[in-house]
Amino acid sequence: MSSVSIEGMPTRLRTIYDEVSRFRPEPSTLPALQQAWSEHVSRLRQEIEGVHVEADGEIVYLGGLSPGCRTCKDGTWDCIFTTMRCNLNCEFCYSPHAIPREYAGSVFGATPAQIAGNYARTHVTGVSFSGGEPFTDTPKLLEWAAWFKSRYPGKYYWVYTNGLLAGEEALRQLGDLGVDEMRFNAAATGYDHPTVMKNIAAAARFIPNVTVEIPAIPEHATKLLACLADRSAASVRFLNLHELIYEPGTNSASMPGARQPIVTADGHRSEINSHSRALTLAVMARVRQEHLPLSVNDCSMQSKLRQLRGRQRSLAPLVQAPYERLVADQVYECYCAYQGEEVHFFHPDSLDEMRQRYPDHQFVRLARTTPLALNNRGRWIAFEKL
Repeated sequence: MSSVSIEGMPTRLRTIYDEVSRFRPEPSTLPALQQAWSEHVSRLRQEIEGVHVEADGEIVYLGGLSPGCRTCKDGTWDCIFTTMRCNLNCEFCYSPHAIPREYAGSVFGATPAQIAGNYARTHVTGVSFSGGEPFTDTPKLLEWAAWFKSRYPGKYYWVYTNGLLAGEEALRQLGDLGVDEMRFNAAATGYDHPTVMKNIAAAARFIPNVTVEIPAIPEHATKLLACLADRSAASVRFLNLHELIYEPGTNSASMPGARQPIVTADGHRSEINSHSRALTLAVMARVRQEHLPLSVNDCSMQSKLRQLRGRQRSLAPLVQAPYERLVADQVYECYCAYQGEEVHFFHPDSLDEMRQRYPDHQFVRLARTTPLALNNRGRWIAFEKL
């Protein structure tokens, strides 16, 4: 932050200045992460015949890719939480503890009407319903799914569940509503829980696409590999393997395992399990070796970062001020002229014009990170005197 006199600074700008003064991010680890990921992708290409690598390696999969995953990776997906209550308490869960259990909504709003109103200004093509566990309140899940499906029939819809409460009748009703996909987190119940397997089979009868979506937990490798053939036999079409993340403020933060620190460009810190990628490679190799009709999506940290950038672009019409422009590393930039308590924010392209209009004012450049939700304005990270 360049030297700026705070003497006589307007209150509105002093708040921004103070926030920037407190911002002390660690150096980003993303360049090192990218190097390790490039090496992983090179190994996949050498060892897994037919693996698909797209978008400079940010999208990697074997077989096909669920239409829902495509919308997610493109950043045109919205995840609606119908409840944050859950019937389980998984050690790998990264649902934030700070969110109230009664919360419902998405980054686009808290009610179906508010969410839908914001869809009209964005480019959302896929909608999921999640939690918590959405089947802890099945009537609400059905109500919200019906509301959105009736108004936006052309979008792709799916539901996340651990599978214990997803009974046959509810699955039939979701299929009748036109839900396109069910995603079961089989890791939450030991990979082969009889009730979950029964509900997976029921989902396959009513819903076009059935997916098992789980974190790639290295310690569970033996069990996961042993279940692959059973997944195919149960009409599971897609297997999504998440790189195991240890996210602050969630159950996963205290989960044991090998850890690699991740610091993003905006200073957010988390960790990933450095052995998750090897497990995903082993799964792809087993699927290829046994000729299983199962598509495997490598949902890596790179893929998640791509998804977040897409979400930020999708939210831009709702959160970007007219006087801001998007610059590198997902940052909004603007300029400001001020004198006394008088403050004028303006677009960087108007700098020369504003200097002529306000020759006695002081000028500063401001920058903030692009928000990931409507209720989060981002973080002020630059306050520079011009």
